[in-house]
Amino acid sequence: MAKYSCDTAPETLGWIESIADFIKPFYFLINAHVVNFFKDRLWEAVDEDWIQCLSDEPVENLLLIPSGVVQDHWPASLKDFVLTLKSLVYPREQADLKKVFPNFHTTELNTVLAQGMNFKKKHEVEVLSAIVSSVASGVRADAVIDVGAGQGYLAQVLAFEYQHSVVAIDACSHHGKVTNARAERIKKYYMAQMRKFGLHIFLLDQETRD
Repeated sequence: MAKYSCDTAPETLGWIESIADFIKPFYFLINAHVVNFFKDRLWEAVDEDWIQCLSDEPVENLLLIPSGVVQDHWPASLKDFVLTLKSLVYPREQADLKKVFPNFHTTELNTVLAQGMNFKKKHEVEVLSAIVSSVASGVRADAVIDVGAGQGYLAQVLAFEYQHSVVAIDACSHHGKVTNARAERIKKYYMAQMRKFGLHIFLLDQETRD
């Protein structure tokens, strides 16, 4: 099996492309709703030998499949599928972020920026915003584009806490409205803080277009 690495950008891209190629034949299952799985009998499109083999397999062995464990009596194609899947899995070990990003440091979000976030989301945004800011500062990026921004948690932390110019993009118009409303509340807080300390802040109002 091929060995993959994220040591360089080309190697990382190669890993991602290998994953995309691997799952491409199974899009019909990945993108299907549960109802369609039964209504359209999608399991019939799976290799018949696999279905027959796995139907007779003890549950204990089935539970080992996500860990890449195969059985000797399985069809060669099924064993190859499971082992290839295992080789494509990203490592679960936590990286030493300070070693990867020399300028990395996290900032605990204040209650205004953290509004609406649960503990898990707050932790994710604190770490990811620090990583993005470190990369953006390192390459002296003029702007950061957040594609699939959702309700703008990450984009707003990058803009207000790290002072980056951010463009937030999301396909859901409702998310855009929520993001704008949330940004207005955050902006009022920061403007009040600046006035409190006798400083000035200049913010460019966001225009929304349908």
